[in-house]
Amino acid sequence: MEKLLTENEILKIIEVIPSLLWILFAVCIFMLFYKRIRDELLPNLTGLKAMGIEFSFVKSSIDAAIEFGEKSPKWQIRVPAKDKEGALKRAKQNLSILNNARILWVDDHPENNRNERRMFWQLRTITDTATNSSAALEMLKIDVYDLVISDIGRDEEEDLSGLQFLERLREFDKKTPVLFYVGELDPKLGVPAGAFGITNRPDELLHLTIDSLARKHLEDLTKPKFNIAEFFKSQFRNKLK
Repeated sequence: MEKLLTENEILKIIEVIPSLLWILFAVCIFMLFYKRIRDELLPNLTGLKAMGIEFSFVKSSIDAAIEFGEKSPKWQIRVPAKDKEGALKRAKQNLSILNNARILWVDDHPENNRNERRMFWQLRTITDTATNSSAALEMLKIDVYDLVISDIGRDEEEDLSGLQFLERLREFDKKTPVLFYVGELDPKLGVPAGAFGITNRPDELLHLTIDSLARKHLEDLTKPKFNIAEFFKSQFRNKLK
């Protein structure tokens, strides 16, 4: 005959139950809000990282890029704090898209976008640079990039402008998106034909980059995948005909 629990044992179990319920409640809350905690809370805590990325460094880089643009009397860039925070928040939510993305940056004055390139490096993108259109076109003929970021003006008269560079690129590459990042922007002119977008603001640059990479990621997901079993079946059927 099985031994029944003593009164003391029953009381001890009763004492433990509230603690177990609190643990269970905490686990349920964590599971319910896991994605939000991972994407929003953890990256903002001092010393914590998201996917190995320290976002305080990313924030410092975009701050430096904005400050550089705001100090220029020629560019006169103004980025509201909420817009900057919105871009950083979106970057946190799209780390998997940014990670290992390949960008070719074309600018005859790369020192002007040092902070932006550092920001992308901290977001784990791979950024190559070219200081003229001719070199960029050669690089695009032998390598594959997810995005090209280019300025429009060129100091060297013999070099192709950004718009001419885009026209030449489209002669052999119809797909690689090109994003223009300029010092002076006239919104009335709109986006140049054949370009993915144009901006002079670091926060918008980050948004447009994510837009472009997200579109490419979606296209890759919807591409028909090669099925080796179906391939051999079709080969076999062809032999029977």
